[in-house]
Amino acid sequence: MARARIEMDLGSRGANLRTIGRELRNMDAAKVTGIFKKALEDAARPYPMRVRASALAIPVKEDGKHTGLRARIAQCATQTSWTTGREAGVSVWMDTRRMEPDYRTLPLYMDGVAAGPSRRGYTRWRHPVYGNRDAWVTQEAHPYFSRAAEPLGRAAGDSLRGALEDVTRQLSG
Repeated sequence: MARARIEMDLGSRGANLRTIGRELRNMDAAKVTGIFKKALEDAARPYPMRVRASALAIPVKEDGKHTGLRARIAQCATQTSWTTGREAGVSVWMDTRRMEPDYRTLPLYMDGVAAGPSRRGYTRWRHPVYGNRDAWVTQEAHPYFSRAAEPLGRAAGDSLRGALEDVTRQLSG
């Protein structure tokens, strides 16, 4: 779980800690939470598109024949934000409910999460060829999610710093 740490200069020109505490308590908690939620949403906005692009970039076999599964995986990338009391959060995740029932685990297998590691150092999973349950193949996983979404942590931290500066400006009047 992500944590935020706030550091302030309370030297001779800095603010009085008692005053800051009183003003923060007097400030509407919902307003502060809303500021942080909006900052997190703005930071996360480009990441579902990055995950979609990463899923669409998964290589196709040499023959170029495909069923559109990569596009269906890509459509699952979504963003959700929430507030609970004094907390705000955002997540980028794969909403597998957007997949057909028989394919709901496919995003996890393609990313290598569900298959687990193999002895050779890469993950593999088995599936029927074009739905033919008599012909099965082993396929390597192609991690697409983590690489695309990992920078969100740094972006969210930078955005929260800006939101904290906004709250500080509002406290200063």
